[in-house]
Amino acid sequence: MTTTGAKVRRGWPSGLVVVVEAAIGPVIASVLASLLALATVLERPAAASGFLIYDLSGEALGRASAVSASVADATAVWFNPARLVFLGGSSVSMGGVFVTARSQLRPADGTPPTNSRRSDNLLPTFYAHAALGDRVALGMGGYTAFGIGIDWPPNWVGRENAIGASLETFALNPTVSVKLHPRVGLAAGFDAVRAAVDFRTGLPTLVGGDVRLGGGTWGYGWNAALQINAIPERLHVALTYRSRVRLDFTGGHADFQPEHIEFARELPDQGGSAQITLPDILTVGLMGRPRPDLTLGLDVNWVRWTSYSMVDITFDTAPSKVLRPDAEDSLTLRAGVDWATHFCEGLHLRTGVIYDQGAVPASGLGPGLPDGNRIDIAAGVGYARGPFKIDLGYLLVLFLDANATGGIEGPVGTYSTTANLVGLTLSAATSLGL
Repeated sequence: MTTTGAKVRRGWPSGLVVVVEAAIGPVIASVLASLLALATVLERPAAASGFLIYDLSGEALGRASAVSASVADATAVWFNPARLVFLGGSSVSMGGVFVTARSQLRPADGTPPTNSRRSDNLLPTFYAHAALGDRVALGMGGYTAFGIGIDWPPNWVGRENAIGASLETFALNPTVSVKLHPRVGLAAGFDAVRAAVDFRTGLPTLVGGDVRLGGGTWGYGWNAALQINAIPERLHVALTYRSRVRLDFTGGHADFQPEHIEFARELPDQGGSAQITLPDILTVGLMGRPRPDLTLGLDVNWVRWTSYSMVDITFDTAPSKVLRPDAEDSLTLRAGVDWATHFCEGLHLRTGVIYDQGAVPASGLGPGLPDGNRIDIAAGVGYARGPFKIDLGYLLVLFLDANATGGIEGPVGTYSTTANLVGLTLSAATSLGL
């Protein structure tokens, strides 16, 4: 993220690169280090339901990410690491998800609507796995799963609530998968999340101008997963859990830019802090394969957004600002289909649908996170030849109109958002493990 007047601390600790190198080899570690550098430049994700970006591979995107019980490559590190021990050998998957989105507010008082600037963002992804014999597998992932990126005009009607809001994350996720039984796998992993925040809001009309707060931090969590192949390759069940991650932005910097210079002395640049807690995610997945060429998936995500009920932004001397989105737990329902075609060997056609429940109620809805219920339509294609495969997925995100009624976090009115996601993943596999 590039900020103006907001000093954000970055830097990826060398110790993490050492861990990666020891786990999956120097070549993969070198690629991951490059991706980390790229991520700090490119990632500025658009808000989805809440601010979770779940669709983190080209294949999964084409199947509405209803893949937790059937994912068959290294992207299982994110979707269900308990699958890794059933893959054998080793594999690497690299790619990215391109997100474009735009929001609009139609004020309830009938004044003209305001559009946010269009947000175009690329989110890089990296996954790798390697088997240690028949009963243990290691995995590593690097991805962006949470983020906000929205910019409104500087002098719009909601300027004192938000002009711009950006939360950027990049997670490193080493994991271990163990086969407890020929049909049962268990996994556990560690999440190290690098995060940067950049929040800009207008100062009161009497003062004019704006204030911008930026900061960076690390947060840590864990994950676990269970895979049960009730009827191998025909009926699978999956259960995955990711813990909440607390992000303490205690070393931030606030840049005050009052329009009326007589307030400059009272509002000098100073330190600032904020705390955001990323939610727990519980996923239950089911895979059914009625015939060898047809894979059906059904996933349910329960996201505990109550962790994001309040954000307290404090400054050294200036008055604090409290955001109260009062977010609620939400459900996401996913259904997807993968068809291995007969007319072209190695070609897969995919589709799916998602119902994603908004996390922020009407009373807490504001311009920093114009959330809402959504219906998503997915389509994708994949091609595999020998050890290589390429997957392309597309997701049309249809946000239903969301009415903001509180008047506290932003103007009273109706938010509407449109978004498109395109994911591309390249994968290579070998029968050799570590």
